[in-house]
Amino acid sequence: MEPRLSKERIIEAAFDILAKKKTIAGLSMRGLADTLDIKAPALYWYFKNKQSLLQGMAETMEDQLVLPDPHLPWKEQLTAFMANYYILYTTFPCGAELEIHTIPAFPSRLEHLQKMMSLLKDAGCSTKQSNDTILALHHLLVGQLMDRQQEELLRQEVLKGKADMKEYVQFMRQYSQEQHLTDMAAILADRSKEDPKGDFLTHVTLYLDGLAHRLEAKD
Repeated sequence: MEPRLSKERIIEAAFDILAKKKTIAGLSMRGLADTLDIKAPALYWYFKNKQSLLQGMAETMEDQLVLPDPHLPWKEQLTAFMANYYILYTTFPCGAELEIHTIPAFPSRLEHLQKMMSLLKDAGCSTKQSNDTILALHHLLVGQLMDRQQEELLRQEVLKGKADMKEYVQFMRQYSQEQHLTDMAAILADRSKEDPKGDFLTHVTLYLDGLAHRLEAKD
């Protein structure tokens, strides 16, 4: 017996599609209906359009965020927030892309943003400075993840055997070696040792250390 249609089942199927398509552009209401083996109009009893569906998916994702230990100092709590957002956006398919295509018009996201704002204000930041800090960390996270998402899509094109894509990759490596661009050559040769999450958290730490130094100097 087929499980009864529900918002939860629709959202689960939508994430399954994102896992296969690797981009939100690959998700459509018609394709979702086909996946669920239902008529498309049935979806509109639950979500009035694709944007409404994306909002529901973003809320489902945000509800899974693990909150940091509230007893930690403010810098450690914010770092933990960002580490957990990194995990969240890489656990859910197209998590970062989903976040930037939706409006934070649901309780969990608003409450999490308020908690981060409160930590920064308690540390001595103004409301604007707190908001600017959260935006900067958010842009850092989403920018890195979106870049890697697009890089993975390009990598898949290379693996599919597209000649021009392979030529671009070969050119990078060959030019860097021939022109003795030693740092670039080393990076291109050592991509397998990258630690994206570790690099991201290093950048977060650098930013927050700089902010803490600025706050101390102000005092």
